[in-house]
Amino acid sequence: MMKIFANPRHYWQRYEFSSMTAKDLHGKVYPVMMSIFFVIVLFGSALNRMPEEGFPIVLLDTVVVTLFFALTYFLVSFLENWICRLYGNIEYRKSSLLLLESMLPFYMLYAILAVFPSLFFFWVLAAYGLYLMYFGALYFLKIQEDRVIVFMILSVLLVVLGIAVSITLDGIIMGFFLNV
Repeated sequence: MMKIFANPRHYWQRYEFSSMTAKDLHGKVYPVMMSIFFVIVLFGSALNRMPEEGFPIVLLDTVVVTLFFALTYFLVSFLENWICRLYGNIEYRKSSLLLLESMLPFYMLYAILAVFPSLFFFWVLAAYGLYLMYFGALYFLKIQEDRVIVFMILSVLLVVLGIAVSITLDGIIMGFFLNV
């Protein structure tokens, strides 16, 4: 996955012959990635927010954020699979892998910015996920070049909607616990 992250144009073409299934991805890769994400966000939040809010609130917020981001991935993955069926019956393992790889910059930036919030301007690097998704759609999913823009627009809307729902629900839950 890191090879795709480093050189998407080249490695999306080569990944086509991989034997990784959606079960491997969701059963091995994703839990490890979300566990690392959880630890980094907890550490960063504890460093930056614990003096004002206390450890129980920081821990609760980290659990809620991680849970919602995991649920967001599976919701968006389900909807992305639906979009992939519209584009020629693309198999679920391919759409899941494309989505995970494309959301990786967002997850990494969220974790890094939990530790170093003053580097907020690095959020622009989350757009690298679009770059990964574009080449993945072209070379891995084999979507025709004239149809890839519509695919990208639909996919980005799904990802943004999923992240917005996650952040909104986190704000509602944490607002409830902070006001109690």
